[in-house]
Amino acid sequence: MNAFIPHGRNGRVAAASSNFRIAFRLLPLMAAAASFPFVVNADEAAVELEGVTVRANPLGKTADELVQPTTVVDGDALNRKRRGTIGETLENEPGISTTDFGAGAGRPVIRGQAGPRVEVLENGIGSLDVSDVSPDHAVGIDVANARAIEVLRGPATLLYGSRALGGVVNVLNGRLPTAVDEGFHGVLEGQYGSNGQDRNGALELDYGLGHHQFHVDAAGRKANEYDIPGNARVDGGGSEGVLANSRTQTNSTGFSYAYVQGGSSLSFAVSTFGAVYGLPQEEEAFINLDQTRYDLQGILDRPLPGIESVKFRSAFNAYDHTEFEAPDAPGTLFRNSQNQSRVEIVHAPIAGFRGVFGVQHDFRRFSAIGEEAFVPSTRTTQVGVFLIEEYAWSQGKFEAGVRVNRDTVKPNFPADGSAPAPNRGYTPVSFSLGTILNVSAHDHVKFNFSRAQRSAAAEELFAFGPHLATGTFERGLATAALETANNFEIGFDHHDERLSVEGALYLNSIRNYLYLDEIDAGLDADGGGTANSDGVADRVDDEGAFDPDGDLLLVDYRQANARFYGFEGQATYKLTGQVSLRAFGDQVIGQLNRGGDLPRITPARVGFGVDPAYGPFTASFSYTRVLAQNDIATLETRTAGYNLLGIEAAYHFKLSEDATSASELFLRARNVLDDEARRHTSFVKDFAPIPGASVYVGFRLAI
Repeated sequence: MNAFIPHGRNGRVAAASSNFRIAFRLLPLMAAAASFPFVVNADEAAVELEGVTVRANPLGKTADELVQPTTVVDGDALNRKRRGTIGETLENEPGISTTDFGAGAGRPVIRGQAGPRVEVLENGIGSLDVSDVSPDHAVGIDVANARAIEVLRGPATLLYGSRALGGVVNVLNGRLPTAVDEGFHGVLEGQYGSNGQDRNGALELDYGLGHHQFHVDAAGRKANEYDIPGNARVDGGGSEGVLANSRTQTNSTGFSYAYVQGGSSLSFAVSTFGAVYGLPQEEEAFINLDQTRYDLQGILDRPLPGIESVKFRSAFNAYDHTEFEAPDAPGTLFRNSQNQSRVEIVHAPIAGFRGVFGVQHDFRRFSAIGEEAFVPSTRTTQVGVFLIEEYAWSQGKFEAGVRVNRDTVKPNFPADGSAPAPNRGYTPVSFSLGTILNVSAHDHVKFNFSRAQRSAAAEELFAFGPHLATGTFERGLATAALETANNFEIGFDHHDERLSVEGALYLNSIRNYLYLDEIDAGLDADGGGTANSDGVADRVDDEGAFDPDGDLLLVDYRQANARFYGFEGQATYKLTGQVSLRAFGDQVIGQLNRGGDLPRITPARVGFGVDPAYGPFTASFSYTRVLAQNDIATLETRTAGYNLLGIEAAYHFKLSEDATSASELFLRARNVLDDEARRHTSFVKDFAPIPGASVYVGFRLAI
């Protein structure tokens, strides 16, 4: 990867006024809107709601057939929503937001859960990166290659273990095909964004012949520092009109081969992902990331009587990223070598019960070397077995499952005289019960209860040192007990030819919830000094010495009982054959049972949209109101509400009759109102607002 040297533009003020700048950026959109034919065809056309199989669930069900609330974003919807990170791509889905650490890193937040509680997968196997260790670490998956993204909201520990207590995000691409698409097919995409000169390109080629399927893909993105309305910092002490040190660039490649015979297949893939991006809370710091990944998948269709399928998945990677304090000044080096494998055996119905038995093994060797190595090198092993059974009858379906894991974390402290912490071992046991009741042909009610347990992650156990990305000096809790979450949920959905409605209410009560808490002891991080509790959170310097004016907040991992509860819902109504209306809303509340709000909880949101179409032309108008977040933890700052308006226009056509999908020319505008927006879920919200008004023009050509 070429060297990346971000440069600050602190203090540069655009000569033109804010209004002139907005108008100039939106000129192309205004011209397109003026010429767009919004005449609506009065003929109403029925729309058949086609189910999309959720591959993150081994029983091969659609989202509507699953007891657990599930969202699938694919096709044109994914093309419209696709952003630079997975978190940004999904953030307007009900119940989902993003951690947001500038333009380079953004991990999904599901119902207030993030980090080591949300498992991010690529084709059913973990992302194998270190994005769960810190919010400034990017996910090692390029969204540009995604064909679909599945989200399982709520505990998914039965399927994927401890790291899925808050939910699962599964990114699907074409790298592990299970069918042969005869002939040559491909997709070429490109777009240019006015804000930060954001340039994106992606290429995907597939060739199928007989039993053989080949796949190649490549993608790249390069963007300069992006424009913002006003000052980067809430206190006015940052860069003006631009977010300094927010440049980013990514690249990815993939090659795969599959042999397919009937419903059986064997496929192999090798892929790379690289990213270099600035950390906007610091003047010159940036991260340089590289990952090479190898995937293997085998599927046997009905290999034995009574067995519907056997599926084996395995992935191995070599990952490292270096955090540079400045160009030519490397700081901490993070390395992650990980292998994850799964076997899933689906059996045919026995006395009406159909189910899947699975085994999963995960071995992770993690190391951090350098000044900001606040987590020691560790080896983590997780082995789990699970069984899920379902029973269908005329009025619905019943589902039950259980999983048992054995997780061990072994720290490897350097030989500097430090007292080594003991190895930690956990045996989390999780189970769930759920049902779907068919109230009518179009209406369904879902009830779900799960008891899910999570093992503490290495950083929660053994952290000790400065974490500059979050402005903290972290101290782990080596005696942390298992987290136990009792999740209750009731959901409802209605689907007919014109109206689609989905909603859910949930309560997640978590015993021994692990969280970061500020300290008021007046001591050094190692416990030295003279105690001085003054009612003010302690601050320390980079070495951990107590200093009331220190740059770092001293925080400990602690455990306490907590609860998360809320609702989410969305609706789509086909007004005519050519116009659809949509709306969504959600809210989550996170609190400690003893009193007090938890930090970085997603604020309540409500959104509306209209999608007109005329022949090959389509358009979309979306408005989201994010409410102010005033329910904040101690020392956390509130976040003001903001408005997000998006407008899109596209022309669709087919290059040939054999094309796998339609081609399009598009124009998209984001944050049209140029509103100052700061995501409350972000550690750097007070230093880094989201981009101001942006216009993207691009194409997608499919053959």
